[in-house]
Amino acid sequence: MLYVIIVLIILILFLLVRLILIKKELKRVTSAMKDNPGRDQMNMDFVDRDLQKMITEVNTLYAEILKIRAESKADENKLKESVSVISHDMRTPLTSIIGYLQLASKSDDKEEAKESINIALERAHYLNNLVNDFFELSLIESDQVDIRIESVNLSGIICEEILAESPQIDRKGLEPVFAQQDKDFYVKADAQKLTRVIQNLISNAVKYSDHRLEFTVNECEDGTTELKIITDASEKIDTGKIFDRFYQNDSSRTKGGAGLGLYICKCFVEMMDGSISAKQEGSVFEIQLTLNRA
Repeated sequence: MLYVIIVLIILILFLLVRLILIKKELKRVTSAMKDNPGRDQMNMDFVDRDLQKMITEVNTLYAEILKIRAESKADENKLKESVSVISHDMRTPLTSIIGYLQLASKSDDKEEAKESINIALERAHYLNNLVNDFFELSLIESDQVDIRIESVNLSGIICEEILAESPQIDRKGLEPVFAQQDKDFYVKADAQKLTRVIQNLISNAVKYSDHRLEFTVNECEDGTTELKIITDASEKIDTGKIFDRFYQNDSSRTKGGAGLGLYICKCFVEMMDGSISAKQEGSVFEIQLTLNRA
C-alpha cells in the first residue's frame, strides 16, 4: 500500500512539473506569436513533442500567409500596371477620333471631311479591338473563360482568316503561301478561341512582315498537329518575352496595340491543351502552334 502511495506521489509530482513546463512553453509561444508581426518561422526548441508538432503547423501556416501576401501584392501591382496601360492605349485613339471628327465637322470640303471621317472610323475599329482585348484579359485573369473542345478544321480557319485579312495583305503587297490549303487538318480545340488565335497570329504576321507570309501544317507522330507561320523579321525579336502580357517589341508603340494579343493567344492555346512558341534565325521569324489531333 505504501509503495502504491509513493508511486502515485511521484507520478503526481512528475505530471505537475510537466504541466508547469508546458505552461511556461505555452507562454513563450504566445509571446513569440505576439512579437512576430513579420510572420517569421518560430523556434522549434520545445520539450513537449505535441507542442513541437503544433509549432510546425503554425510555421506552415505562417509560410502560407507570406505566400498569399506575396501573391496579393503581385496581383495588386499587376492590376495597377493593367489600369495604367489600358488608360494610355485607350486615350490615344479616343483623342484621335475626337480630333478627326472635329476636323470633319468644320471642313467645307466634302472629300476632306470624308477622309477625316474614314480615319476616325479606322481609329474607332482599333479602339474596339483594344476593348475586346481588355475584356478577354479580364475573363482570363478571373478564370471565367468557357472552353468547349470539339473537332475543328484548322486549315479551314487558316484560309478564312487569310481571306479576312486580305485588305491588309494586299496593302502590304504580301503573297500568302499555304500549299496545304486543300487538305483538311482536324484538331481538338474550341472553334471560337482557335479562330481568335489564328486571326491574331495572321494579323501580327501581316503587320510586321515585309515580304514573306507562309503557312505549313504537319501531323506529328505524338498525335499532335503543328502549324508554323513563317515571316521575315527586319529586327531582333525577344522570343522569350513575346508572349508576355503587355510586351511590345516596338517600345515606341508606333505599330499600335497594347501587347495583349499574343498573351491572349498563349492563354487560349494552353486552355485547349496545346502549346505555342516562337523562334528567330537571322531574318526568319517563326511561330509554332501545336494542338492535339482530332
